[in-house]
Amino acid sequence: MRPHTLRQSGRRPLALALLLVLTAGLMACQAPPPPTPEAEALRREINLTLQRLRKPLAAALAQRDIPALDAILKEASGSVPGLCLDCPYRLAVLDEAAILLTTYPKHDVVGLNFSSFARLLENMRRQRISQRQVYLPDRSKLYFISAPLVYDRRLVGAVVLSLRPTDLETKWRLTEKEFLAIDFNASERH
Repeated sequence: MRPHTLRQSGRRPLALALLLVLTAGLMACQAPPPPTPEAEALRREINLTLQRLRKPLAAALAQRDIPALDAILKEASGSVPGLCLDCPYRLAVLDEAAILLTTYPKHDVVGLNFSSFARLLENMRRQRISQRQVYLPDRSKLYFISAPLVYDRRLVGAVVLSLRPTDLETKWRLTEKEFLAIDFNASERH
């Protein structure tokens, strides 16, 4: 039997550490689990809604035509799935500086400045759809989905859909974690 030398025994902890680092790295690189059918249904509905609204809203917003924005939102309420007075989400339009210009249904919050929401502005500039939770002054919670509005290759603002937690849980049977994990920028899955 050969005795271990200091040099040989020093290799074992190094090899073990390297193996642990590689294992942790591989685990971190694994793709997230696929979305649940409920998450996929919400993603499809939201993306369909955004697909129908973004182009006309961007054109009206580029002209700063608030009555046209209101008309587009009102007209869409009867033809876009999920957009109605009793639906689980509401709509808002922000300008490129994240100032709230209009809402549907109408609210007296027009003029609010959302520019302090750094993530919202970042995703608008990157032209990415994003979602997040927001706590209101009364400590209630809402979920926002914001999508940039681009006209003539220029960012003109964003459309924001808001969902209440109870609607997220009852209509789509989603937890907050599942909702926040949805990639609304993903292409259609087949």
